[in-house]
Amino acid sequence: MIPEYTTVVGVDAKHLRQLSWSWPTWKKHKPSLLKHPMIVFYDVEQVNQKEIQEVVDHPNLQIIGWPFPDYQLNIKDGGDKWTNPQRVKMLSGFLHVAAKHVRTSYMLKIDTDTVATGDDNWIDPKWFANYPGIVAQKWGFTKPPDQMMKLDKLFEKYCGKPLNLIPEPGEDKLKHPRIISWCGFFAKGLIEMSANTANKFCGVGSLPESTQDGYMWYVATRLGYPVNRINVKDRGFFHWSSDRNVIKASKDAMGLPENEH
Repeated sequence: MIPEYTTVVGVDAKHLRQLSWSWPTWKKHKPSLLKHPMIVFYDVEQVNQKEIQEVVDHPNLQIIGWPFPDYQLNIKDGGDKWTNPQRVKMLSGFLHVAAKHVRTSYMLKIDTDTVATGDDNWIDPKWFANYPGIVAQKWGFTKPPDQMMKLDKLFEKYCGKPLNLIPEPGEDKLKHPRIISWCGFFAKGLIEMSANTANKFCGVGSLPESTQDGYMWYVATRLGYPVNRINVKDRGFFHWSSDRNVIKASKDAMGLPENEH
């Protein structure tokens, strides 16, 4: 049985532009998304509700400003792409907006640079047979390589055993089986546990490290939640790394010529 889920998307100016390209492909190829609630949270400094309504025509849409007025995000700019304050602010929203506003059993997180293709029969009920904390695209490494070590240190007195995931000397990544969340389901219980833990240890509305999926994978693994690693590409979702590729893939998915916008 497929559980009830809420699709959650986060947008600032850049990602709303991407969503204007990818959203039509989700509607065309995965119309079942329209039968489940959807939340779009937005950076209140860059986007407004009217702009989102002009892009997303979902029948059960909730639009939420982020960050919440009473939240003080503890964001430390480390001068690299991982700790970029704008990136961390938006990733924090996927945790804390979902904890406060998702009412279904699962959140379905989809990134705006993800394009849908194929048919709508994409969710396998078997994914949820063991009541997993996470069902998401399989992945094989963590960057920066010391991220899991830092989480172990921060949560030294947390329940469960430390993961003790240590990168090989000189490696720029920690190689291990985990997930990546450009398209993935997260259980409501795990979301709430992760948000409450972050609020307690790091400040209200914050992330312990500059990653949402890495942190939630850490909590799930440490607490013993099942994590089901799947291949979403086989199900018709593809993630692209540049606006140019998102535009091209979206046009291909919609059957539009290259020169049409």
